[in-house]
Amino acid sequence: MLALAGIAPPATVACWRVDLVHPDSVVTALAAVLSDDERQRAARFVFPRDRRRFTVTRACLRVLLSEHSGVAPAALRIVYAPLGKPSLASASASTPTPLHFNVSHSEDVALIAARSDAPLGVDVEAVRPLPDMMDIAARFFTAAETDTIAAAPPHQRALSFFLCWTRKEAFSKAHGDGLSFALDRYQVACRPGDPARILAIDGSAAAAAEWSMFDLEAPPGFVSALVTRATPRPPVLVNLDVERDVLPRLGA
Repeated sequence: MLALAGIAPPATVACWRVDLVHPDSVVTALAAVLSDDERQRAARFVFPRDRRRFTVTRACLRVLLSEHSGVAPAALRIVYAPLGKPSLASASASTPTPLHFNVSHSEDVALIAARSDAPLGVDVEAVRPLPDMMDIAARFFTAAETDTIAAAPPHQRALSFFLCWTRKEAFSKAHGDGLSFALDRYQVACRPGDPARILAIDGSAAAAAEWSMFDLEAPPGFVSALVTRATPRPPVLVNLDVERDVLPRLGA
């Protein structure tokens, strides 16, 4: 599944999971569709693996946006709001509808999500031990979330922390106000095994009900979440095959 036509029905969210491990020949071909700014950003990475991850993610995003806009991947302009939220500035007057999209990557896994009629945010993280995990939670999360993480069995504590982190990050990106909307102003479910939910925003369950939160299937050792305006439709998640789905469309 590649075409963004799949998100045409209102309240439908499409998600693509991308493996970022590819040979140099593939990465070089993908880099050809990046903008000058994106190439400069890629060049600033110290480690080749980070340049590869950035390049593959951005090229895949460009091909997906091209399917929606009818503009060639290399000709697309992606612009950013003052707080960093991306949007598509089409070079074509025939773009059918606005498109909300968001991107996240962790290590060698990327997620791209899109919806035509409402904002959304997505996040993926590798679950890993952090020596200052509880200090981070106490500083940025709500007291209830911090207590939930502390109460998790030791072998699940990192999982609980990153469930909280990804769910909060996805909401922050969907909300669009970045870190100006403090992480402790909203509470999410983060006990392993509990459904993904926003429990309250500024203490209001009614405000939380205006948003939908979903866990996305992730590779072993990762967690991922998506948040969007309230919808009864769960996201459609598919694997994007770079060599089959992306490379043939670079010159579209």
